[in-house]
Amino acid sequence: MNRLAQTTSPYLLQHAHNPVDWYPWGEEALQRAKQEDKPILVSIGYSTCHWCHVMERESFEKEETARIMNENFVCIKVDREERPDVDQVYMDACQAITGGGGWPLNAFLLPDARPFYAGTYYPPERKYNRPSWTELLEYIARTYRENREEVEQQAQQLVENIGTGGNRLLDMEMGGDAGAEQMMEQLRANYDEARGGFGGAPKFPQSQSLELLLASGVLTGNNHDVYRAGQSMQAMLNGGIYDQLEGGFSRYTVDAHWRVPHFEKMLYDNALLLRLLGKLQAVAPNDRYLSAIAETTDWLEREMALSAGGYRAALDADSEGVEGKYYVWQYRELEELLPAGDVEAVAEFYGITHAGNWEEEATNIPYRPSGSAEMTPQIAEARDILATERRQRVPPGADGKLILQWNALLVSGWCWCYRGTGEERYLELAMYLYQHLHEKLHHEGQWYRNLTNGTLGAPAFLDDYAALAAAALDLSEASLDLKYALEDARPLVNHVLDTFSDTDDRMFYLRPPAASELPVATQDYYDNALPSGNSQMAHNLYRLGRLTGDERYAKRAERMLTALSGAVQRYPTSFAGWGLTALLMEQPERELVVTGPGAREVARQFLSDYRPGLLIVAAEHDRYPIPLLENRYLSELRFFVCKNRSCKLPVPTVEAARQLLVHPS
Repeated sequence: MNRLAQTTSPYLLQHAHNPVDWYPWGEEALQRAKQEDKPILVSIGYSTCHWCHVMERESFEKEETARIMNENFVCIKVDREERPDVDQVYMDACQAITGGGGWPLNAFLLPDARPFYAGTYYPPERKYNRPSWTELLEYIARTYRENREEVEQQAQQLVENIGTGGNRLLDMEMGGDAGAEQMMEQLRANYDEARGGFGGAPKFPQSQSLELLLASGVLTGNNHDVYRAGQSMQAMLNGGIYDQLEGGFSRYTVDAHWRVPHFEKMLYDNALLLRLLGKLQAVAPNDRYLSAIAETTDWLEREMALSAGGYRAALDADSEGVEGKYYVWQYRELEELLPAGDVEAVAEFYGITHAGNWEEEATNIPYRPSGSAEMTPQIAEARDILATERRQRVPPGADGKLILQWNALLVSGWCWCYRGTGEERYLELAMYLYQHLHEKLHHEGQWYRNLTNGTLGAPAFLDDYAALAAAALDLSEASLDLKYALEDARPLVNHVLDTFSDTDDRMFYLRPPAASELPVATQDYYDNALPSGNSQMAHNLYRLGRLTGDERYAKRAERMLTALSGAVQRYPTSFAGWGLTALLMEQPERELVVTGPGAREVARQFLSDYRPGLLIVAAEHDRYPIPLLENRYLSELRFFVCKNRSCKLPVPTVEAARQLLVHPS
């Protein structure tokens, strides 16, 4: 065993028996590099990363390869999910050098942690237009010994490039007219009208871009945008990206038709897709959305729930060392398990054939080729039989980390499921999970990124605080309890403002520079698979400014959006979270305030209507002195409908309030 045996990260433990003398990221490894003046090799991945597993088998488990690594480098393994700050610095370096990135990420550093070279996967022999891993190791080691001055210059240039890289996005000029419509035209131009979603193969859900389409469609009355968001979700629910037997979404599909998934399942994808499903159900109710919300929640409870509470990070794509083995079927298995009279109908419903519908001979990925076909009791019973049988197989590997950001996103997802369906179960799950995060990841006044096998990880990052504050705001709206917004979200946002702000008091660092051992302080703006901490903070500030009337929040949100407006307009699929905030900031500010006896219970009737940007506040007493509630505590139930800080006369009934919301002028 190497030093990784003393860690708790599932990814690091996977490498604990490698002959490589791995260190975890930390002071011990960094000090050794300085003392011995050795270059550092930092290899970054995560436990469900398929190509990380491949490179381990091909290279890190080999004695001769390990000898070369051990003799020439201080070797460090990093779980990117535990240390997103380390990952971002060296991923930025990789992208600057190669123009691309991914995992496994292998970066070579000077003893002071400045990167001078980085790449991703390297094969054991020269192929794919790449050198072999050992060739690269020997070349890097030789270059470090013989051309140290050149290496130092390369490192300094990289650090300067990384430190200023985000500046290229800030203050970018807009193309054409300013405003959200130009952004939406660009977003629509990237949309796949035939198959839903954005782009070709591989195909990612891009749920934040779909949320932007949906919100724009609702606000402007553009039914085509509403249709596009629904079309994409329906295509996913019919495809192999959705687990047809037990619910839950895979990471992406390798094809453009949503059919052939890369089988790993991530908590954050499912959290974000639940959020989208809840909003879709509120706008265009559909039994398929209801089923997907219920099935995915059941899957989360069954497969992702941790025994100590909260939800695990991910399930692997592989089982028994084979990608997708747990999920695929052969026709003969249906013949063995199902009544003879059901086999043909079930096979047709799920696209299962004798020849197979995947690359492996006679192997099938269940999907729904005729998405409109009704699930009859016969099909539902067969699905249960197949699901029960599948659970007898060797399951995929699981990553048991409790990650603050990802679980906070799930809180938000379930809040929207509650609003879209009206089912109390989802609100209860959201509230319970939110409380659990406080119990497990908040210790002696400090929030932590993750909890793994009882051990707390690094202090929370910007992304964690931003997602947690958003979860508190979403819970406040869903439960109509202002405590979550004013006693939880507001202090979290204030902490970020005080601790994570950059020198311009505009954007936020991923980690406060004073607390970091990294050579450069990084800022992330892109809304990729996960919303960026900066975009979520801009949205939180916008929402808190509306709720509290505190101009400090509103002005900071506006400053952030103004700085990035050119990039958001030009590349909305990369900045969809920002785009949603920009869209809302263009709209008239609208509020519904309900006060008096039973106000919270009555106000629930408005939660199921998705009106982006409408702030709903309900209060039965004067506990919270915010401007929206000033002089509005009456002895009888009243509804105040306001637009741009001008309010209509209060009305006494739900019906009258609805009329004012529909016809505000």
